[in-house]
Amino acid sequence: MRPSAERSAWSDLQPRIESSGVGRIAISAFVIVTLVAIVAINLPGSNLRVDLLRPGQPYLNALGLDQDWALFAPDPRRQAIGLRAVVRYDDGTSATWTIPQDDPVIGTYRDYRWRKWMENVDMDANQSLWRPAALWAAREEARPDRREFDVTLVRLAANLLAPGTTPIRGPWQAQAFFNLRLTGPGQ
Repeated sequence: MRPSAERSAWSDLQPRIESSGVGRIAISAFVIVTLVAIVAINLPGSNLRVDLLRPGQPYLNALGLDQDWALFAPDPRRQAIGLRAVVRYDDGTSATWTIPQDDPVIGTYRDYRWRKWMENVDMDANQSLWRPAALWAAREEARPDRREFDVTLVRLAANLLAPGTTPIRGPWQAQAFFNLRLTGPGQ
């Protein structure tokens, strides 16, 4: 079959499906099942949601509609957060390490993982991450001519203001929350 003949066969198929009673029922069923599945995945945790998603989740996965927008609900974060590590050297100087930030277009894909890591390190429930984070910062800020002896992790937070206001957030507040002594000064 030639390409133009294939296109003609497919272009004839759509009107035939839409004009037949069985075709309209099939299209309507597809739309209704899809809408129910999309609503179900966005329901709050409940038995109804579980029951609807048992058959619905594979369907949503197959169509690529398995996105859950609950990350913004029911209570979105009301603060901008940040993290920095202050690395002190034996000669009295210091350096500040922050998570990498690339350009705003392509770099966002790399930055997202760093921001998610920072969010986890920032939480009091994740104290097991604090020492490895401090050691990472010390390695990143290591200098061949100086010896690092102390690393302090600092939590940054700024209250987000109401949408549409300028500025969009209040001033940054800094709070040291973990200190790792690597060696004594001059040792």
